[in-house]
Amino acid sequence: MRTFFSLLIGFALAISLAGCDSNGGGEAPTAQVRFMHASADAGPVDVLVDGETVASGVSFSGLNNGVSANPTVSSYLEVPVASGTSIGVQDAGGNTVFTTSAGDINLQENAQYTVIVAGAVAAGENTPQPIVLRDRFETELADDEVGLRLVHGAAGAGPVDVYLTPPDTDLQNVEPIASNFEFTQDFPGGFAGQFAPQAVSQDGSDLSVTPAGAKTPVLLELRVGGDQGLTVSPGQFITGVAIDGPDGGAGALVQVDVPGQAAQ
Repeated sequence: MRTFFSLLIGFALAISLAGCDSNGGGEAPTAQVRFMHASADAGPVDVLVDGETVASGVSFSGLNNGVSANPTVSSYLEVPVASGTSIGVQDAGGNTVFTTSAGDINLQENAQYTVIVAGAVAAGENTPQPIVLRDRFETELADDEVGLRLVHGAAGAGPVDVYLTPPDTDLQNVEPIASNFEFTQDFPGGFAGQFAPQAVSQDGSDLSVTPAGAKTPVLLELRVGGDQGLTVSPGQFITGVAIDGPDGGAGALVQVDVPGQAAQ
């Protein structure tokens, strides 16, 4: 049995499920796109498509001891897939947070995507920026498995190594499951946003994060599963996003989708 491969930095569980039907009746082809607010210091944001506001006042959900209980994720919105379709995010003052286009992020007709507003404003000139994930909830899972993906959305954290071990394991003789994991990357990779089937460990596992190439210091550690760890259930699709904390350091958001409730 594969060990449960968990989420990237200090998390909490939250479920935000929504869906839309694709356009019909001869209208322009669309994709379904939702937005996750993962920039702690960006303030509330508006999402615009071709200059029209499609979601307003989307706020960062906040952290409690490095954990978000309710990551802010919009419903799926219909976005035309024409390459010139503009997609923008603005702050409350009307200032541009970032802009992109359907062509730049390669939107495909009838496909689903999560666009993450990632990186703190304070982290540098190139943040926040979008991280685009293709949402494919049809990944086959065994009865004891979840679908899992990790996203490095913490611009201030730098490259990191990620370890998954039995509880209380010394990392000195353990190889990381992800090495030199950098801002904007997602794991396990393949197509952007891929979910990896991972078995849920009944005894729990420790997820540890260190600076790339080093065993110490342990920047973040989380017990997942077992009696004292983060609760997960087979059949869920879990997205763990590392984020910049509002007062420095890092935290994480966790999005959970359930087949039959998530849009198909």
